[in-house]
Amino acid sequence: MQDKVSQDINVALKSGEKPTVEALRLLKSALMNAKIAAGHDLTDDEAIAVIRKEMKSRIEARDLFSENGRLEQAHQEEFERELYSRYTPKQLSQDDIDSFIKLVISENSEANFGMVMSQVMKKCAGNADGKLVTERVKYFLEGN
Repeated sequence: MQDKVSQDINVALKSGEKPTVEALRLLKSALMNAKIAAGHDLTDDEAIAVIRKEMKSRIEARDLFSENGRLEQAHQEEFERELYSRYTPKQLSQDDIDSFIKLVISENSEANFGMVMSQVMKKCAGNADGKLVTERVKYFLEGN
């Protein structure tokens, strides 16, 4: 994963895409810091977890900038988030998540929030936004 980011930095440098270079350098730095903290080369799953963490921080920053009328910074954060998303597996759709929730609830007569969340997140294998899963589980457990 780190090699792919490095290659993409070189491509962006050659094509003069300064914003892309800067964003990818930030990502490379985050991956390097995680590698140092782990004390070993990151596996793809570990690298994806780091990238998703970076994406989440970009979403939070984007929302804060938007709320405070700083649209240029919000656009920059969204640009970085979208760029980073290219390095992660595709997220499941709401319909896919709903299918997993219905399956878990139908398999367990005494379904509660914690149990359903746990089972659904396992079935989604890290390819679903936790916030969306939480909202959908609440929706289904409230009888809708």
